[in-house]
Amino acid sequence: MKALFLLLSFVISYLLFDIRGNKVANLKIEYGSINIDGKFYNLDPNFKRGKFSVVFPFIARRIFEMIFGGGSERRRCDFEIVEFDEKLYERKNPENKITWVGHSTFLVQMDGVNFLTDPIFSMRAGPFGNKIGSRRYVPPAMRVEQLPKIDFVIISHNHYDHLDILSLKKIVELNSDVKIFVPLKVKKLLDREGIGENTVELDWWDEFNFKGLKIIFTPTQHFSGRWLGDSNETLWGGYVIIGKKKFYFAGDTGYFFGFKLIGDAFGPFDIVCLPIGAYEPSEMMRPVHMNPEEAVRAYMDLKGRIFCAMHWGTFDLSDEKCDEPPKRLFECVKKLNLNVDNFKIFKHGETIKW
Repeated sequence: MKALFLLLSFVISYLLFDIRGNKVANLKIEYGSINIDGKFYNLDPNFKRGKFSVVFPFIARRIFEMIFGGGSERRRCDFEIVEFDEKLYERKNPENKITWVGHSTFLVQMDGVNFLTDPIFSMRAGPFGNKIGSRRYVPPAMRVEQLPKIDFVIISHNHYDHLDILSLKKIVELNSDVKIFVPLKVKKLLDREGIGENTVELDWWDEFNFKGLKIIFTPTQHFSGRWLGDSNETLWGGYVIIGKKKFYFAGDTGYFFGFKLIGDAFGPFDIVCLPIGAYEPSEMMRPVHMNPEEAVRAYMDLKGRIFCAMHWGTFDLSDEKCDEPPKRLFECVKKLNLNVDNFKIFKHGETIKW
C-alpha cells in the first residue's frame, strides 16, 4: 500500500511538473522577448512612451531645481529608519524574512539563502559614479558591511536607481562567490566594471536553479538605458523565485497583461514586491510606472498574499509628494474590501517574517 502511494505521488508530481514545464515553454514561444535591430520592445504592441510635450517640461523643471533649488514641499516628508538587527540573518535562524533597505532594494532570506533585489546603497542615483542624479531622502537602512553573506543578487534593468555599480562592486568585494542575475545584454556593462565573472544573463522565462531555489526571469513593461544613445539596448524584467514558498519581484514596470500570465503560470505567491511610486505626471509615467491602484490590480493578477510596497519614499523621481503613494494604496485597499493586514508599508530598515 505504501509503495502504491509513493508511486501515485511520483506520477502526480511528474504530471504537474510536465504541465508547468510545457506552460513555461509555451509562454516563451508566445510571449518571449522581442529584439529588432538591436532594440528590445515591450509585449504590448500599443505601448507608447510619454509625449515630448510632457517629458521635456518635466526634465526642464528637474534641471532647474538641481541648479537653482525648488520642489522642497514635494520632498518634505518624515521617514523613520529602523535600526537593522544583524542577528536576524544568522544562519542558525533560517526562517524566511525580508527587510526593506529603501527604494527597490530588499534583503531577503528564503530557505536559508540570502539575496538582494536591485541593490543601491549610494546616496545618489545617477551617472559619473553617482556624482549627479536623484538624491535620497534618507540614507540606506544599513551599510553594505552590515549585510549577512549574500548568495545572489537580482537586477531588474540597467537604470541607475536599480543597477548601481558602486554597490555591486562592494557586494562582490565582500562576497567573492556571489551570483548576479541580470537581463540580456547587461553583462557587458558588468564585464567593463570587472564583475562580469559573477554574472548570469537571463532572457524572459529563462529558469536557473541555484542553491535549492528556482529563479525565473519574467516580462515587465518598462524600458532600459543609462545614457542618451543606448535606449532599449538591454532587456528589463522581474523575477519569480520558487523554493518552499514563492516570491515575486517586479523591478520597475507599468501595469500590463503579463501579471496575469505570471500569476496563472507560477502563482499563488506568498510575497509580491510591487512598485507604488513615481507615477506623476501620469501622461509621462503611466506606461512605465504603476500608481498604487494599478499595483493592487497587479497583486490580484499575481494571486499574491503579502504585498510589499517599494519604489517610493527613497529617491525624488516624480511629481507626487513623497508620502502620497502609501496613502493612496490603503485608500484603494479599503475601497476594495481587501485585507489591510496583507499590505505592508515598511519603515526603512524594517524586517518582517514570512
